Amino acid sequence: MTVKISGVLKDGTGKPVQNCTIVLKARRTSSTVVVNTVASENPDEAGRYSMDVEHGQYSVTLLVEGFPPSHAGTITVYEGSRPGTLNDFLGAMTEDDVRPEALRRFEQMVEEVSRNASAVAQNTAAAKKSASDASASASEAATHATDAAASARAASTSAGQAASSAQSASSSAGTASTKAREAAKSAAAAESSKSAAATSASAAKTSETNAAASQKSAA
Repeated sequence: MTVKISGVLKDGTGKPVQNCTIVLKARRTSSTVVVNTVASENPDEAGRYSMDVEHGQYSVTLLVEGFPPSHAGTITVYEGSRPGTLNDFLGAMTEDDVRPEALRRFEQMVEEVSRNASAVAQNTAAAKKSASDASASASEAATHATDAAASARAASTSAGQAASSAQSASSSAGTASTKAREAAKSAAAAESSKSAAATSASAAKTSETNAAASQKSAA
């Protein structure tokens, strides 16, 4: 027949202990339990626990993840034991106790476990914050990368437009140079024609003078 051990696991300030596992390890073989077998109970967020325990003697250990186990003491559950809290059983006189030192040690262990559990909670919160900060930084970096890509595309477009303008300017300069050479040739031709015309006019004048002289001689 089992005996119910239940209550609220509290620290020295009366606060419930969270993230803790109560482990019962059989210290000797009884009619229902084999030595060294292990049973465990996880208190809820309010520190409440409830265990139906077979009669026998058990070593009580408190476990918090990430911290060494804390041995709280030894309890003995008899067939005629009345239901009670873990504190009641740890504080009870047994054949191995001359006074309830186990209860005082249990209270010390509860305080230690409470501190360890608090440290775990703080570390978990810090880890979550670090993860959140890292996610925000990654998002910001992605935004900067997108902006940089857009700027690069805009710069590439501007460079293409500048190259096209430069090519157009070069083509216009070549056309202007050709026109200038053609104009120079036309000017030279005009000057040559002007000189030829002057020569022809001079020849005509000479011919006119000679003709007048001939007419005068004939008369």
